[in-house]
Amino acid sequence: MIEEYFINEDTLLLIPKDKKTTKIFDINGEYIIKKNIFTVVEESCQYYGSTYNGRYVSAKKTLDMDYKLPIIIDEVKEVVLFPTCSPKLSKCIWICVNNVENYSKSKKNSIIKFINGKNCEVDVTINILENQILRATLLLMKLKKRKNNPKKIG
Repeated sequence: MIEEYFINEDTLLLIPKDKKTTKIFDINGEYIIKKNIFTVVEESCQYYGSTYNGRYVSAKKTLDMDYKLPIIIDEVKEVVLFPTCSPKLSKCIWICVNNVENYSKSKKNSIIKFINGKNCEVDVTINILENQILRATLLLMKLKKRKNNPKKIG
């Protein structure tokens, strides 16, 4: 069990084990932290200079949507996470879109293949997963566009 973890470019996904514990899948291994999943996400936003609420409001304005929003965790390294359902639900899984290589349908769920070759089955339909990946990719694309072409004042 680890005491601290900040989401980064090596993060694959976060899965709630229970209300107080999160399982973290990382390129370098799997970890368990005695913090709820939302706390890990919030503390990671704070570590990189914002809050979850600030990231949420930004994504809402950027995407002109207001539910199941992806969020930018780290603007510099362009790390973007998306939820599989409402973040308010205890079963919500957070996935780092940067490290998704491919995905496919299983019987009722979806299988995500990550860039390190690891596969993970998640309890979400392929349509929902694909929609969330598209949203997260759009947010990432808009972030990159803004960084490369900042608006000028005046």
